[in-house]
Amino acid sequence: MIKKFWNILIVFYLLAHPAYAYEFTKVSEFFNVVQNDYIESPDLQKTSLIGLEALSQIDSSFHLYHSDTKAFLYYQKNLMATLDLPTDKKDAVAWGKFTNDVLNQCLTISPNLATHSVALESQILELMTRSLDDFSRVDKLPSAHIVSQYDVKNDIVYIKPTLFFSGISDDIKNLISSYADLDGIILDLRGCKGGNFNEALKTADLFLDGALIAYSADNKHIKKFYNATPGDILNGKPIAILTDSYTASAAELVTAALSEQSRATIIGTKTYGKNSIQDLYQFNDQILFLTSGYFYTPSGKSIHQVGLMPQICTGVDNSCLLPDTKDSLKDIKIATKLIKKNFS
Repeated sequence: MIKKFWNILIVFYLLAHPAYAYEFTKVSEFFNVVQNDYIESPDLQKTSLIGLEALSQIDSSFHLYHSDTKAFLYYQKNLMATLDLPTDKKDAVAWGKFTNDVLNQCLTISPNLATHSVALESQILELMTRSLDDFSRVDKLPSAHIVSQYDVKNDIVYIKPTLFFSGISDDIKNLISSYADLDGIILDLRGCKGGNFNEALKTADLFLDGALIAYSADNKHIKKFYNATPGDILNGKPIAILTDSYTASAAELVTAALSEQSRATIIGTKTYGKNSIQDLYQFNDQILFLTSGYFYTPSGKSIHQVGLMPQICTGVDNSCLLPDTKDSLKDIKIATKLIKKNFS
């Protein structure tokens, strides 16, 4: 009797209260960009259902079960809705609509969940993205800037980008151009986890004279080659690149291009090993990093899970794997000596 009364009460509540007006635009945009730009052919049923697990994480009264053709939405152990699953696991429009339908029904059922709708959508986006591959991710807006310093004594410019953000290649070009007589540069890519693929290409292009920078392959295995334009803004003056285990993706592209073309010397410890190309999409305060391709070094190597090994290893006992944290300036000192030696 009590259970029957509870069911009647819920039905009355649903009839008396219209659906909440919150629009899950991030979810809709996610399915659109995944269908158009993702490197693989994703199973969107799996992606949607994994994302909807966030419901029970935020409100433990919700549970979503499914068979091969239907989904069953429970609230406080009561069946609230039965929904047909889209038949095509690759139909982004259908799965976006299904996901939104489930979410809007849940907001109507639970006022508590409705007050956390923004957090719910962000968590769903993170779960769905994480289900795609090891490198696609959702993150907060990254801090993107350049730390630079001019060593007057040695005529060397130290440049440390936190990320390969839009416009960084122009910033580096302008920074170097502001000094008339340089003996070389130190490009510190330690801790740089990547960024914009095109900006990495443009940055490498600054120091190469018509050589191959890298090539990429998409989900149809179609190769695209990226060649540098004529001219090297340093006119062949030495470059030292500092790396560690956090040097990844776009930062590894620049490192590989310059080292394999004998344009720079790598100093430090082994890099992370990530050759995926990520397209970046901004969803309000979040950035979706979506894998759209893979890049290869000029010699055709894939650095995936392998990384790049420095020519000069500066780790503990000259290890290439374990950084020496006792001397934070060790790599810079070695790079400075190398540049002065090569320049003289």
